[in-house]
Amino acid sequence: MWFRYQELFVPSDAVRHFSALAGQRMKELRMKKLLAMSLLAIAPYGIAQDAQSAQPGQAASGQQAGAQPQQKTIKDPAEYNAYMSAISNNDPNAKAQALEAFLQQYPNTVVKEETLEQLMAAYQAANNAAKTTDAANRLLQANPNNVRGLALLTYLTRQQCSQGQQQACGQAAQYAQRGLQAADSMPHPAGVSDADFTKLQNGVKVIFNGAIGMEAVQRKDYKTAQQALQAAISVPENANNLQDVYPLATAYLQANPPDYLNGLFYAARAVDLAQGNAAAQQQIEKFALYYYKKYHGSTDGWDQVKVQAQNSPTPPPGFTIAQAPPPPTPCEFATTIMKQNPDVSQMAYGDWLFVLGSGNEQAAQQVWTFLNGKGIPVSSTEHPAKVISATAQELQLATTDDDIQENKADVTLRMATPLPAAQVPQPGTMLSGKWVGKATSYQALPPAAGQGAAGQLAGSPTQPQSQPAGCLPNTGGGVMLTLTDGAKQGAAAKKPPAKRGTTARKRTAAHR
Repeated sequence: MWFRYQELFVPSDAVRHFSALAGQRMKELRMKKLLAMSLLAIAPYGIAQDAQSAQPGQAASGQQAGAQPQQKTIKDPAEYNAYMSAISNNDPNAKAQALEAFLQQYPNTVVKEETLEQLMAAYQAANNAAKTTDAANRLLQANPNNVRGLALLTYLTRQQCSQGQQQACGQAAQYAQRGLQAADSMPHPAGVSDADFTKLQNGVKVIFNGAIGMEAVQRKDYKTAQQALQAAISVPENANNLQDVYPLATAYLQANPPDYLNGLFYAARAVDLAQGNAAAQQQIEKFALYYYKKYHGSTDGWDQVKVQAQNSPTPPPGFTIAQAPPPPTPCEFATTIMKQNPDVSQMAYGDWLFVLGSGNEQAAQQVWTFLNGKGIPVSSTEHPAKVISATAQELQLATTDDDIQENKADVTLRMATPLPAAQVPQPGTMLSGKWVGKATSYQALPPAAGQGAAGQLAGSPTQPQSQPAGCLPNTGGGVMLTLTDGAKQGAAAKKPPAKRGTTARKRTAAHR
């Protein structure tokens, strides 16, 4: 089955589009809980102890007197009292104001790092994102390896990444890499049990691994993404975090070769975790079904996979999905297309391109005899082409649904007259209006990575046979159709939408 580009949840853009669909509540809910746990888990122990027993000249801010060899001691009674007064404030805004005043009065205080930690947490509790970020940056100036500051900045920059700020993705990963190293070497605070200290470490590592995994997905470094995101969801408190489960599914499914079993399990789990956001859940399920049909051949059994994923945070023992038999080669299926469409003039546009790229010499010659020298509309209002690259003289376009989805050019449109600079379309955009050109030449392309020489998916249950007579070797990976005398035509009377799919792909979409 074919989907229009606008309707299908495009796998390569899965993470970016999901963040926009999911909404602020879904993006923050569990991560915010883990962040709060990570930032505040230690604070009550030391502060409570100091509030009860510390006197001027004794240890303050998170250090039990005599518990560790390197204590921090406030020697000035006035400074000590000012510090204790500031951190004892229960109102986050008032607490932040008091801590700022303390830092202004005592800029070189021995407890500057602890004060900045408290300040950062106070601003976060007050939902003041700008001030929280500022306090976190000041904290890292005081101690570049402060785990709480790195966790907070990782969390905030990952949010910016999910909102489309690409530079923030790399920044979040940098903070996260530093944070993982700092978390492994952080000292065990006095008064904190081993269980609570482990919980703190796990909490910050979830944040760090999640950011590293998300950025790796953006870079298509799927091995790194799998490792980081798997580590993130292995923490029980984070096992149901959609923001890590869904990118993990993407990392498995878009790897080369794909890990379909793990990927489809976590995709099914993401569908379940997206309950409460109908739009996000619908798009995630489209994404999941795209790969399920590609691997399994149909939607049969998908509901059972979702039930298993709903009941277990990881694939249960013996989890499996039956793999569909391999499809015919493009060359073989081109023969089927020609039998089903004896009148070439009535074939779908996508069928023309499929046959030309199939490597089937006889079928391609029949199609090319009809197309050669004819004017062909390659983009229209109803079915716009996607711009892959563009100059004033030439446009590289993706014109079929599959090639739009894969961001792969299948048409080179050479303009009759160079386009004005202001009218050269930007890569990644969809053309507006009707664009036409004269068919001049074509080139069948080799199979994509992950396909055999006959155009079958690598890893199919049976190995592809040698090409039959009349099938060109090293073809089946699509086509590049070159059109000359390209131009954008004026508005014309609206016609019924032309088919942009292909007979072949309607029947073999599960394998393409």
